[in-house]
Amino acid sequence: MALSPRGQQILGTLVVVFVGGFLLLAGLDRTELRCDRAHGSCSYAAGLLGFERTREIPLDAIVDHRFDTHAGRAGTRGVTVLIDASGRELALGVADETSARADYDALHAFFQGSGDSVTVATGPSWWLVGAAVLCFLFGPWIVRPGGPARAAAPVDAQPRRGASAPTLALLVGVLVLVGLTASILTSRTQGSLALRCTQRCDVGGGSCMPGSEMVLTLAPGEHEVRVFNPDEPAAPIVHRVAVVRGQVTHFECAR
Repeated sequence: MALSPRGQQILGTLVVVFVGGFLLLAGLDRTELRCDRAHGSCSYAAGLLGFERTREIPLDAIVDHRFDTHAGRAGTRGVTVLIDASGRELALGVADETSARADYDALHAFFQGSGDSVTVATGPSWWLVGAAVLCFLFGPWIVRPGGPARAAAPVDAQPRRGASAPTLALLVGVLVLVGLTASILTSRTQGSLALRCTQRCDVGGGSCMPGSEMVLTLAPGEHEVRVFNPDEPAAPIVHRVAVVRGQVTHFECAR
């Protein structure tokens, strides 16, 4: 059974809001790493434009760096990864391979002693912001009912009892859009920690048993992973693992 014109307009408006919001969030996402040799530190900021989280990283804490590539449907993407003395990794913003390689080359030259400062950044993507604005401006006009769709229902039409098929379809559509929006917001504001366990380990209130794997969604930052120590069961081996927003950090729970 087809949706009524009013139901079609509501569902269309929800789709416009969802698509426009997704484009806006993706467009305003940015990361920036600013290193200064005189200050002896790097400032790392990540988040939505104007709402970034910033932290300072001492230069002497960065012991290595590398360039990673990932092939996907949108082409090959690149990212620079910083590594500290404990082996923890910080992946900078993912970008197209050419731009990411240029950022890596600039950072590599700085860490080799070239220049007094360096700044690399990804985002914001203004073309995505522009697409979101166009979606918000013209989307409601596209989904508005027109012509015969605006005709009123017959006066002698009998009211139907119970939830109709259009109402149920509209409700399902709303729930799907809400779920997708929550999932996208979580993926863009949270990070994931993938555990491969050869020893039991505990993270927060969760436990990963030997021979199993577990993926946790966590807030960006360092998290304590406690690995079971068979030599001293009461004294687990504690690791500090950095979780990066929008990325998956892999960690093996082993002695």
